[in-house]
Amino acid sequence: MGPQIKSVQQHLLNIVQDLIPDKYSLVFELSELLGLSSDSVYRRLRGETLLTIEEVQQICTKFNISFDSICGSDDLTTVAFKFHRIRGENDFKEHLISIRNDLKVLQTKEDVHVTYAAIDMPFFHNFRFPVINTFKSFYWLKSVSNYPAYQPLKFSCKFINEELNNLGMEIYKIYCSLPSTEIWTDLIHNSILKQISYYWDSGEFSSKDDALQLCDEVEQQFALIRQMAEKCSKIPDEEQTVKKKDNFEVYFSEIQVATHCIQVRVDNFKTVYLSNQTFNKLVTSNVSFNEETDRWLNNIIKKSILISGVGEKQRYKFFKSVFDKISALKDKIANY
Repeated sequence: MGPQIKSVQQHLLNIVQDLIPDKYSLVFELSELLGLSSDSVYRRLRGETLLTIEEVQQICTKFNISFDSICGSDDLTTVAFKFHRIRGENDFKEHLISIRNDLKVLQTKEDVHVTYAAIDMPFFHNFRFPVINTFKSFYWLKSVSNYPAYQPLKFSCKFINEELNNLGMEIYKIYCSLPSTEIWTDLIHNSILKQISYYWDSGEFSSKDDALQLCDEVEQQFALIRQMAEKCSKIPDEEQTVKKKDNFEVYFSEIQVATHCIQVRVDNFKTVYLSNQTFNKLVTSNVSFNEETDRWLNNIIKKSILISGVGEKQRYKFFKSVFDKISALKDKIANY
């Protein structure tokens, strides 16, 4: 086996190790997948036996690994992405299950970090608030995707789906347990407030109470996140431990971000998730692309203002502006 091929094989197997929960046995997983004995798997892990092309295909398919991500190519002119598409409401459940399962794996890892450059509120936080979460999906299906079944509907808080809401809460709680850095712009609040205002002006709410209840949840959401930013933690006080206490950094950037960009690092393995057409996502573990994303994220952070922890003055100014805008929108709706 040539040294380059051996290196690629080892890289692939290391990626698989990062993608499965720590409590799972890599030898067992590969043995079951490839139909090999434990001894045969160990020979491949030690680099004594070369994986066949069929085995590489099976592994890449099973663990959703793009082939280019294991080759370590420096060529950024061609990068392979996995594309996850949501066409209608039935796709949301599978979408949420996929996110939950990915986060559950991350939760088993010791060295993991999520960096989220956001064009509006990072979607994980929306799952904590069922009316906001329902509104965001309703807005996308009706006004962005033009989903036919939603065209005659007006938004109502009664549309909350308990099954999807429970899935969302599970995702939210896992995200809160993971160390993360979020990069915000002024779109973090302007986006949803503009969407609410547009729907109100267009008569797209079933009632005034529906619009005001949604505004109340947006206010509650920012109040909760302000508390998280103050203590640099997404973990509730009753669940705090010394090990997990500080797991949340928030930066405010005046440099606008064009799309949601999430980079997940597990040990030295990195994956980028980009939003596409609002809810759809593009995913790649291409090494060179992740290195470029690293540089881009770090450059934005260097030019941003820390509003969590010690950034008390900037945090006060930021959230005061947010709450003033929410109050103005509530007054507009209430006094109509």
